[in-house]
This record gives sequence, C-alpha cells and structure tokens, in this order.
Amino acid sequence: MGDSLNQLVKALQAGNMDAFDAIYEKTHRKVFFIILPILKDRSLAEDIQQDTYIRMLQSIHAYREKNFLAYLLTIAKNLAINEYNKRKRSVLTEDIEFDRSDYPFINHLEIEAEKADFIRDVLSVLDQQERNVVLLYTLENLTHREIAAILDKPLGTITWIYSKAIKKIKKRIKEESS
Repeated sequence: MGDSLNQLVKALQAGNMDAFDAIYEKTHRKVFFIILPILKDRSLAEDIQQDTYIRMLQSIHAYREKNFLAYLLTIAKNLAINEYNKRKRSVLTEDIEFDRSDYPFINHLEIEAEKADFIRDVLSVLDQQERNVVLLYTLENLTHREIAAILDKPLGTITWIYSKAIKKIKKRIKEESS
C-alpha cells in the first residue's frame, strides 16, 4: 500500500482531487480505528475523522515525509486527543472497560459467532493500550515502528507492550482450553 499511497499523495499535491478519493478509500478505516478507542463515541469519532482529512488537505502541499499513513494517523490521533482533553474526560491511559461495540469490524468478519465471541473474550483481557497495539499489528498490518510513530511511543515500548499482550492472550487461550 505504501508505494501506491505515496503516488496518490503526489497526485493530490499536484491538484488531482480524484487522488483524494482513492486516499480516503485506502485509509478511512485505519483513521477511524485510531480515533474511536480514544473518544468512545462513534458520532464524535466520525466528526474527528472528517477533521483529519480536512487538516491533511490543508497541509498536503507542505507534506514531505516518507510514511504518509503514519503522518495521517498522527493527525487523527492528535485531533482525537485534543477533543478528548476538551471534553475533560478521565485520563486517556486509564483502563477502560472493553466495549464490544468499539470494534464493529469483528462483527463483519466471516467467522462463526462462537469464534467472534472467543476473539472478543480474549481481547477483553488486554488493556486499551495493549488492544490498540495488537489490533494495529494484526488487523491493520502495521509494523511496530509504524505503531510507535502513530502512538508517539518509543519502539522498545511498543515491542514490550505487544509481547506482554501476546503473553496475556496465550494465557487466556490456555485457560479457555482447560
């Protein structure tokens, strides 16, 4: 996706608005996925998602980085955090109870309901930060380095969080199979 996305960005910088549509199609799920767990409000997340693309369009001519997806997801994350802080909710890093409605893509996977329940159950043992890292890595196919850039954390921290989360998942699966 990286090379074709970079080509679309260059086309957009040259004024081709059709490239924007293609960029949106390739990235909107990832952008929404970054925002929703922060805000916990689907409607508000959709608003911030729109703001993300507006902000990206406003700054596209100044964009010179190599990883456009990380750039776009960083915009989304920062806008979501700003909105979150504006609303004076509890601390972002606080453990938040896992809400199945936050991950609607699980319902869209073509797997039996029993397997979907098992996946939800396994994910429920993870805290918010661990879920974000695992889901970005496994479902969005992002590297640990890309996740570190998106979440604004050191690479070693992301690797540690992922490793800790996988250990929790393995333990939960072992408990389920006993």
